[in-house]
Amino acid sequence: MYEIPQQLEYKEKIVFGLTFPQLAYAMVFFPFVFSFLFKLNASIYVRVFLACIPALLASGFMFFDLSTHLRDWYTWFKLRELKEPDKIKSALGIGEIQEGFIYG
Repeated sequence: MYEIPQQLEYKEKIVFGLTFPQLAYAMVFFPFVFSFLFKLNASIYVRVFLACIPALLASGFMFFDLSTHLRDWYTWFKLRELKEPDKIKSALGIGEIQEGFIYG
């Protein structure tokens, strides 16, 4: 079985040219943006500034794959102190290392 490269994979567009995960992120962050803009009793500058924070987070998750980057940063943070070969092998799923080659 061959794996299809991600750039060639077909992703179903639901509404406005967005995929289902993108719409889900939009639906999660929309109430926060709406609340900051229209329900908060503050000056317009404060409301727009506060609404920009979840809007930028939503666009990061929707269009720039922020969830994958956060997962990678978390993995790096968790594994940055591994110095013992056995722990490194178990964390990365490596079978053994011989003569500079990694066997899975």
